[in-house]
Amino acid sequence: MTLIVACADLLLAQQPRRNAARADTTAMVTLARELSSDAMRGRGPWSAESEIVARGLATRLQQLGARPVFGNAILVPFTAEPRPRDTVHNVIGVLPARDGRTDGELVGLTAHLDHLGVGPPDARGDSIYNGFLDDALPMAMVLDVARRYAASPGDRPLVVLFFNLEEQHLLGSKALLARQDAQPFVDRLRLLIGMDAGAPAGEAMEWQLMGAVPDHPGARLADSLARARGWTTSASAARPINDVFTFSQRGVPILFPIPGTVWRGYSEAERADAMRRFDHYHQPSDEWRPDFPLTGTAFFADWVWSIVHEASNGRRALARP
Repeated sequence: MTLIVACADLLLAQQPRRNAARADTTAMVTLARELSSDAMRGRGPWSAESEIVARGLATRLQQLGARPVFGNAILVPFTAEPRPRDTVHNVIGVLPARDGRTDGELVGLTAHLDHLGVGPPDARGDSIYNGFLDDALPMAMVLDVARRYAASPGDRPLVVLFFNLEEQHLLGSKALLARQDAQPFVDRLRLLIGMDAGAPAGEAMEWQLMGAVPDHPGARLADSLARARGWTTSASAARPINDVFTFSQRGVPILFPIPGTVWRGYSEAERADAMRRFDHYHQPSDEWRPDFPLTGTAFFADWVWSIVHEASNGRRALARP
């Protein structure tokens, strides 16, 4: 049994003792710590470790009751340049709606499973780009939301997508959309939420909603649920910085939440200090730290869960532009 599957089992085993409506930060950070451990060698492109992660995530989704979307497996193989002879996998599974259906309109949630692998060493001599915030913690957050959906499903099924080779110019999502059978799936998506680059160390009071321009019902829903928490949002157009961008180019309404610079209870100097300590984007030092605050993680995951929960309600119109 891999460490990742073992941690996924921990998430599942704890479920009866938890409030399904609340974020489980302990389980999330435990899984994210394993996903970003040195043993995973930075989940590099076309690596054995990224395949271990993919298989562990597929197992976790199966444990939650997810079913295949493409073919008969949650592991979806593909090849891509510059290594067209090497098969790797995306992980795609759909959690049934409350009536057991997996057809019809879908709400989607995605995070990428790969990172940068082993590269140039930093000043400490560390050459493993662990990717704790990018994107191990968001993967664990996606699974936490999926766990809550499985416990309290809506009218629209929830599809979970963990893409490979995102760091290689979004090759995993591009490969999926290049499939001959992709268009019917794309046509069913009413909202796709991307989670990337971790969670802020504090409760962010302002968020940029990338993909909310042009306006769509999912963006308005996310904004209303943010304002109910006392937050504000701003809208921006999709940019090619995450797999959700490739779907936006096919007409799917997307959201990619980006935390702003105002955090509850933090002065500007305190926030800047937290960013220096914890936000080490694309560096070997993006690794688990025992002093990483989980407040922002919980608020972020709870907000995304509330969006998914409301968006999966069949009474809520989610017409595509």
